[in-house]
Amino acid sequence: MNRKPARIRGILAAALGAVLVLAAVPFASAQSFEKGTSSVTLMLGAGRQLDRDYTIISGRFGYYFVREFEAAVGVEAWRGNDPLIYKIIPELRYVYSASRPFQPYVGMFVSRTIYQGGPPDVNTYGGKAGLYFTLNPNAHLGVGFIYERIESCDPAVYRDCRQTYPEASLHFTF
Repeated sequence: MNRKPARIRGILAAALGAVLVLAAVPFASAQSFEKGTSSVTLMLGAGRQLDRDYTIISGRFGYYFVREFEAAVGVEAWRGNDPLIYKIIPELRYVYSASRPFQPYVGMFVSRTIYQGGPPDVNTYGGKAGLYFTLNPNAHLGVGFIYERIESCDPAVYRDCRQTYPEASLHFTF
């Protein structure tokens, strides 16, 4: 009997419940996307590496150093298959906040991908784009896509040196 899918569904249900509770919490009244505002983002996604499917759980901390421009660092854990994969990701992001009822965003990043018991660690780079939907003045639901390319990719190890995958996030500003 395989307990992995049930365990993953339980983890995802608990994470979704926590996210819904956090989205309802009114944070201190900060203007989202303004200079001097900090952010915390929780993300959930699906990706494929090494011909295997993964669930991606991620968190990041950011700071708006200029209105609508954010510098952030994030960590990802790719779960649901072997080898386990971790990523450390510095990122720059622009959010167009004048748009309503959603705010488009674009970003670029580099990352260090660490394989636990797999191929050698690699660097990647890429971009992302999506939309933020306002839940409350300091909480936004994000949906988007990520494009990523493996630097110095070995086609003998990686079938595809480029990948595109979806992301869903909750972005909190304070």
